[in-house]
This record gives sequence, C-alpha cells and structure tokens, in this order.
Amino acid sequence: MSVSNSINFLGSYSGITSETIDSLIAAQSGKLTQYNNQKESLTKEKTAWSDIQTRLTNLNTKMDALMDPKSFFSKKTTSSDETKLAVTAATNAVSGNYEITVERLASASRLTSGQILTTDQTTTTALGFEGTFTLASQDTSEIGSSSPTTLKQADITVASTDTLKDIITKINATTKDSGISATIIDGRLSLTDAQMGDRTISATSATDLADKLALNPAATGGAQATLVTGTSARVTVNNTITLERNSNTIADAIEGMTLNLKATTAGSSVSVSVADDTDNTLKVVKDFIEQYNSTVSFITEKLSVGNPSSETNVSGALSGDSTLLRLQSNLRQMLTGGVEIQKVDPSNPNEVQKYDFIGSLGISVDRYGKASIDETKLKEVITKEPERVASFFSRSITVDGTTDKKKVGLAEKLQIVVNSFVDSKDGMITAKNKTYDKAMDDIAKKIEAFNERMAAQRARYVKMFTALDTAMMQAESQMSYLSSQLTSSND
Repeated sequence: MSVSNSINFLGSYSGITSETIDSLIAAQSGKLTQYNNQKESLTKEKTAWSDIQTRLTNLNTKMDALMDPKSFFSKKTTSSDETKLAVTAATNAVSGNYEITVERLASASRLTSGQILTTDQTTTTALGFEGTFTLASQDTSEIGSSSPTTLKQADITVASTDTLKDIITKINATTKDSGISATIIDGRLSLTDAQMGDRTISATSATDLADKLALNPAATGGAQATLVTGTSARVTVNNTITLERNSNTIADAIEGMTLNLKATTAGSSVSVSVADDTDNTLKVVKDFIEQYNSTVSFITEKLSVGNPSSETNVSGALSGDSTLLRLQSNLRQMLTGGVEIQKVDPSNPNEVQKYDFIGSLGISVDRYGKASIDETKLKEVITKEPERVASFFSRSITVDGTTDKKKVGLAEKLQIVVNSFVDSKDGMITAKNKTYDKAMDDIAKKIEAFNERMAAQRARYVKMFTALDTAMMQAESQMSYLSSQLTSSND
C-alpha cells in the first residue's frame, strides 16, 4: 500500500486521522519552538549590532571632517558679478575686499589652412598627398619667464590614400608631443594650440606637402593659411597692480585665491570679498554632535530593560550586553573627558598638565549622555579662536623627553574607540558577527535534525495506525463472516 493510500485509509476504522498525528507531532515540538525562539533572538541581536555599526561608521565620517583643517579655516568668497569673474579661496587666503578689473581674456593661437577640399570632395575622400610635415608649438612658459623658448613638435606622415579625416586623426594622436589639436571646418584644417597666450604655432615640411595642405601663411602659389596668435589674460587688482597670465584661471595673483575669468568687465571692476567661513565650521561641529546623539540614543534603546514588572514588557535586543555597555561608557567618557594641552615647558616634570573641555566650546552633556549646543557661544569661539576649536578636535603633542608625537584631540581619541568596534578585520562587531553566525548555524543544524526525527516519527505513526486500521478492518470482516455463518446455521 502506498503512503498516499495509507494516509487516505488512515482512520477509516480506528478514527485516528492525519490531524490526530499532527497533534501528536505538535505535542513533541516544544524543542523546535525553543530553537526558533533562539534563532529569532540571535537574528535581532545581530541586526541590532549591524545598525550600531552603521551609526558608528557615520560617526567616523563626521569625525574625519573634524580632523580636516578645511573644516575650521575654510574661506567663503563673493563676487559682485559671477558671469565675469568667479573666485575660490584656499585656507591660507587672507580675509579682505578686492576690486578686480578683467581687461582681456586669454586665448589660444590658431592656424587655419586655406581651402583644401574641392566642391566634389568630402572629408573621407583620399587626397592623394604624401610625405611628412612637422607641427610645432611654443613650449609652456609664462609671460616674463627667464627660461629659454623651446618648441614642442611632432612629425605627421601622410599617405596618398589618407583623407582629411585621417590627417586630423594622426595630428590629434600626437597632441601630447606637439601641443596642437586639429579639427575640420568647412573643408579646412584648423590647428589650435593646447596652451593660451601669444605663442608660436607652425606646420612646415621639407617638400611641398605643407603647401598642398594650405598650411603655409606665406604661400604665394596657392591657398594661404591664416595664423591668429593667442593673447594673454590681463587683470588689474585694486586699480594699482596689473598682471598678465597665459590662462583664464589665475592662481598666483593673490595669495590663496584663484581667479576664474569669464568675460571682460568693460572698464568697470568686480568687487570680491574673502572671509572666514564660520558657518561651515559650525555645521561640521553640529553634524558631529547630531550623529553622536543619534548613536548614543540608539545604543541606549538597545540596552533598555524596559519595565520588568509589566507582563507585556519589551526589552532592548541587546539588553545587558557587556560589550555594548562598555561602548556606551567609552563614548560618554570620551565626550566629557578633557583634551590635553601641551605643557609650556616639557622638560619640567613638575609642571601641571592642563586640559581643555568641551564645555568651553558651548557644548554640554546631560546625565543620559545626550549632548546639546549653545550655538551663540560656539560661534563666538569659532570666530575668535578657530585654531583652538580645531586643535580641540585634532591635536598632537610632544611626549615628554622624546620627539614622539601623541594624538590627543577629541575626534582622534574617539575614533580609536569607534574603530575598535567597526574595523572589518579585528573589530568587536566583526567578532560578534562571527559568533552569531556560528550559533545560528548550529541552531539550523539542530532544527534540521529535529525535523528529520519528526518526519521519521510521523512515518512510524502512519505505519502503526494504518496497521491498526487494517487489523480492525480484517476483524470486522471476520466478524461479518462468522455472523453470516451463524445465521445460516440457525436457518
């Protein structure tokens, strides 16, 4: 009898059905429930640690910004006319106001050939020219440079089967050597210097190839080329200092500033200002505090024991976890602990080491570990003492009696703590995940073994109760036979 037929036959006489067997199996499934509960608990814990790692990684990013000098010494610039002059400033730029006149923009030299293609030719028509010509441009040198003028050049070999399109492909392949790029405009070759300014550009050949390509500005027997030399940019600063550069991006005129010339100012000037970007510094510190609070709040939530006296109490996924408790404590201690200040006289062992505290920046921490900012005070400190604020978060001091440097800034010390948890190789969260993975793998194996035992037990029940139904059927058949025999005998 097949398993399917056995199940269909099951209970026909005994009344013990498949549902009855399900109930018997379910009565033995307490261990499976325990395994599944353990698996669910481990999954919640692992997910919680994953979320903590995400928050710690984000906190690390905010601390990276605190250790970047640009966060504390960046400058903001304004231009009264961005369409003519845009300005950027590095951290070493001096705050101030400037009047800048853009008298001329820089341009590149351009050599345009005479007409090469006839009316019945296209850029893909073989020209029938062959030979070699040399492209040359003046090597890079700024105006007023004392270095000798040299030429950058490249030889271009033309085959009789080459088209005008083939020739510009060969020219552009050697731009690195010649400093010249090429394009086709109305059946002519247009050669452009890669650099700007009043510079030399030429195309010559020992044969008449340059003339055939109409690249000779002095040609007498054929089409002449047109040479338009480039110009240097010229600007005047504060109506007193005029300077020229072979570029429309000038980075060496005003210390720490880059001028991006876009158009001439037609005799008028553009007002430019440079100032300390205190708003950027304030934002960097606020972003750090917000991420710190988010991280600490999430950790507190996961450590919560809830209300143990409540029947419906829900505790945090990592309630009582000693590793997380240690992280919570370290984060609070780092934020409220002092930052060392270098001794005035490192050789004097009796001199008291001084400390700076985060409260002096207008940042306070309550008893729950949540930080808050007095923006007015913080902005005042940033404005008056940007170096002090920067060194509070990132600072190295000399170790007594040595030349070694010790990092004591808050962001640096806090990052050491965070990295001990989030490091992908040796971090505590990585170790935790390995432990969780092993435990969950063990539980999966136990669940699989348990399910196999229950499947075997079900098969035994089906076999046993099917046999019982078979026996009862046979007994009923025998009883019917005996009853019929007795009836016949009486008759």
